[in-house]
Amino acid sequence: MSTDQPSASRRRRRAWAVAAAGIAAALVLPTAPAHADPGTQPGPAGQTLTVSDTTIDPDGQTVTVSGTGFNRTRPTGYDGIYVGLCVYQGPGQVASPCVGGVDMSGGSGSSLWVGDHVPAYGVGLAKPFNKGSGAFEYQLTLTAKDEFTDCTATGVQCVVSTRADHTSSADRQDDVQIPVTFVDDQGPGPGGPGEPGGGTADQQVVVAVNGGPLTLSVPGDVIRLSDASLSGAASNLTSTGSLNAATVSDLRGTGAGWTLTGQVTDFTGEPQGTIPAANLGWRPAAAVSPDNSTTVAPVVTPGPEVTPGTGLGTAKTLCSSAAGASSGVFTCGGALDLGVPADTPAGTYTSTLTLTLA
Repeated sequence: MSTDQPSASRRRRRAWAVAAAGIAAALVLPTAPAHADPGTQPGPAGQTLTVSDTTIDPDGQTVTVSGTGFNRTRPTGYDGIYVGLCVYQGPGQVASPCVGGVDMSGGSGSSLWVGDHVPAYGVGLAKPFNKGSGAFEYQLTLTAKDEFTDCTATGVQCVVSTRADHTSSADRQDDVQIPVTFVDDQGPGPGGPGEPGGGTADQQVVVAVNGGPLTLSVPGDVIRLSDASLSGAASNLTSTGSLNAATVSDLRGTGAGWTLTGQVTDFTGEPQGTIPAANLGWRPAAAVSPDNSTTVAPVVTPGPEVTPGTGLGTAKTLCSSAAGASSGVFTCGGALDLGVPADTPAGTYTSTLTLTLA
């Protein structure tokens, strides 16, 4: 099942997801330095992150960000990291949201995607480590705010941050954060020296959630049943096997519900003979994918058992999910039982089982 990548404009606007997890050491935020000063911070897995300047012009300033020891091998097989300017959320927390979002187009300069081993769509977008050493050195353009984030707001501390990219978003071992301070030379504000300011400001927060498709995928197109050996007995023989488990993905965002049905054609023998479609039955099984992260727990129900003789010559339900609990990813499969009449001519029999999702 393929996964569509979001457009470049949406990727730049999207802030890194906040995922809580422990890291080896808490970040200690120093007081703002009085002059430009580089910053260095060790990481939980032996990494080192360095920023050439931690006192930044709010209107924008280009700094050099470098690191060592970042190309760890992960279970996913990827080693990519994101580097950007993000809001500090506390010890052990992912810094988020990030000014400029995560730039997966490679064009904004507000963040970096660095890695030697990234998905195919990232080749040419992710910047490489230095000859596979896990070291890197690139320039990053830092600005104090965008339409979603303001690093100069009261109570907001921003950091130059690294973290594992979207292929291992729950991995906290690449989290390294260096505090930066935005300072200009404008002098005291309109209130004058020593005169406290105040006030409130409201902002409307808007997000568009776009739905996806309802899809069906099956890993193979051949099911091999067990051999049936004619013995001369009066009773039917039984041949058994298993369905290739189907994956149903409901990403529509409507919770409208869905049903997966199956129907089989008559088995045609070679060189001769026929086994009726009704002789094929099944014992369905269904499960919810453990990767679902929906607010409402998804539910899937296997269809009723269908016995040989009353079988799949007409459409029967393999599994279904009722309205209100159908969003997410599910697997549907089960066992197959074929009743083979005792007088069936010897040969190889073939039928077509069609699954329909609606």
